[in-house]
Amino acid sequence: MDRTQLDQSLGTLAKTLGELAGLNASVVLYGSAARADWVPGRSDVNLLVLVDDTSSAALRRLTPAVTEWHTKGFAPPLIMGREEWQRSADVFPIEIADMQVAHRVLCGVDPVQGMAVDPVDLREAVEKELRGKLVRLRQAYVRFGDAGLILGGFALASIASYFALLRCIAVLYHRAPGREPKETVAALAAELGADSGVAVEIAGHRRDPEWNCPPDTFVRYLDLVRRTVDLVDTFQNGEH
Repeated sequence: MDRTQLDQSLGTLAKTLGELAGLNASVVLYGSAARADWVPGRSDVNLLVLVDDTSSAALRRLTPAVTEWHTKGFAPPLIMGREEWQRSADVFPIEIADMQVAHRVLCGVDPVQGMAVDPVDLREAVEKELRGKLVRLRQAYVRFGDAGLILGGFALASIASYFALLRCIAVLYHRAPGREPKETVAALAAELGADSGVAVEIAGHRRDPEWNCPPDTFVRYLDLVRRTVDLVDTFQNGEH
């Protein structure tokens, strides 16, 4: 599926959900597809659907449209009640912060506008995600340290979420997070060090599912993720 087909599918889904009477649905596209950074076959398509009524009967009305969307190979959208969403900033700080960087309202009112994320919640969530990522990447390196194709798979599978977390850190430091990998790395280059460009290098291979990652490149990536963990761990009100 190319970008034109994706946009057509998004339009069909949003129109169908928006016409369901009584639900007052808002459909929001976020993530790489909202930043024009979507890679067919590699990137997810992230959707948030908010409705006024979350009763079982109301939710079942979403089934035909969501099923059709899912059968096209996309993950089902995140579905929440509008009031639930307004109380969820402490639970979804990463998602909300990333939506505030880039999102597109496909139908309904904009639910992101006016949402406020507590920096304490965001820092804690980002550190937790980064530490988990670092552990998994280390496991991969220990087990498959000489298998470049497998290392490439792990690196490519993790790079999009790494940049989402890096954008959140830029937000914490009151820096412009950018919409492209180069811009995001540039926002924190002084803190991350001279070799932070390895993340941009890996992101450049997202269209190559058979990328054979050199072990030394994977080691550089591991070291960058470790430095990123240290950066968010020492964050204090916008200062080191």
